[in-house]
Amino acid sequence: MNRASSVTALVICFLVSCVSLVGGCGGGVGSGGTGAPASVAQGTVTGFGSVIVDGVHYDDSQTVTRREDEPGVETQTEAQLGDRLELEFGSNDVATWLRVDTALVGAVSAVSTTGNVIVLGQTVVVNADPTRGPITQFSGGYTGSASIVAGDAVEVHGLIVSQGDAFTIQATRIGHLTGLPAYLRVTGIVSALSASGFNLGGLQVDASTATLLPQGPALANGQVVSVLSLGTSLTAGVAGAGHLVAAEVRIKGLAEGHQVSVGGVISSLDTSALLLQLGGRSVGYVGAVITPLGATLRVGQYVRVGGSVAADGTLQATAIDIRDGVSEPEAELSGNISGYVAATQTFMVRGVAVDAGHTVPEGCPSTGLANELYVHVAGALGKTGVIATSVRCEMESPGATIQRSGVASAVDTTATSFVLSASSGTSIAVSWNAITFFNGVSPALLAGKRVEVQGEFLNGVLVAQKIRIDD
Repeated sequence: MNRASSVTALVICFLVSCVSLVGGCGGGVGSGGTGAPASVAQGTVTGFGSVIVDGVHYDDSQTVTRREDEPGVETQTEAQLGDRLELEFGSNDVATWLRVDTALVGAVSAVSTTGNVIVLGQTVVVNADPTRGPITQFSGGYTGSASIVAGDAVEVHGLIVSQGDAFTIQATRIGHLTGLPAYLRVTGIVSALSASGFNLGGLQVDASTATLLPQGPALANGQVVSVLSLGTSLTAGVAGAGHLVAAEVRIKGLAEGHQVSVGGVISSLDTSALLLQLGGRSVGYVGAVITPLGATLRVGQYVRVGGSVAADGTLQATAIDIRDGVSEPEAELSGNISGYVAATQTFMVRGVAVDAGHTVPEGCPSTGLANELYVHVAGALGKTGVIATSVRCEMESPGATIQRSGVASAVDTTATSFVLSASSGTSIAVSWNAITFFNGVSPALLAGKRVEVQGEFLNGVLVAQKIRIDD
């Protein structure tokens, strides 16, 4: 994928880390300069229309989605179904900052008979039970765990699930990479901390020369951290264990005073003290409203917790929503159909594969589904997309994110505009701006290319949020 728009480390510190979920640059974290604590969310991408995280819709049209692929440098990207995402949001759930939060980037060292894999000494568990969390998505050519072989380069998104003194990463997405990048990434819970480093599962980490973020907090056993390391520093060990030298260690936490929404799996539960563990974090739920009403919490459930962060780092929950695939749909999509195949009733919406063969579309033309129809899809998560339980045709309302395909012409890189000529003969004026994400093409190479444009119509011009090669 094109990782355009690199940002320098200095700019990141002031524009990104100062509003990060872990308090990268000190005081006023996430306040936007007002001193008021930010609202933040950490969870799994379960759909698009806006970006949907654990069933909650956030308007992502006014900000850039970033990821950190090497220390001090963040690049523009786009979220995929099953990605773990960290975001800050303001009134009306409008996102002001988003970061894709990858758990692992490395090579597969072993694959078990159950489909679980070992990456950088971490056990990655594939999930097929919606009550335990989002069904694991597979991408990059993978169609399931059977596609994975030892030696593959992979990107893993997932949840930390504690099991006593050990932990696993329950995958929400496993993507096949064409090769390993310069920097590897590994996320886990710190153990065996010493002056020179610590362990993450079966991996030994030398942190003696690493940059520790955010500034201020010290490393401690039990913390969840994410490590970036040059791949050349990795020394392989037995059964996936090994040793690497960290370039950056980021403590993953939430700052005091934040109003938060966090999605994760309940690892342990104390019904007397009304405490639970969620992804290595303690959550107190005295007085919290649990939905569905009358439901009982249990270990292994996937939940969305809303509340605030206390001075000791404990999350004090005011609401706990059980995400079981029954009370709420597992996934939702709103957008235009592309790649429609009538014989199989399959198509794409917002880059996500949809199988509509098990439902009857509602409110659609008598001719049935077709490319460019605007639809709302709800359903279950399959291994590589959404299995629709409902498909409803809708009008494209003002402000909706829509998609159009065609050939780019009359490209003006100074005015940041071009004309999109659709196969129907329609010509659409398109503009782009600083937050537009280009995937597989750059502005200088747009002319003559067939592209998909995703964005919003403003005064008759399609203002692009994403522009990608239409393949």
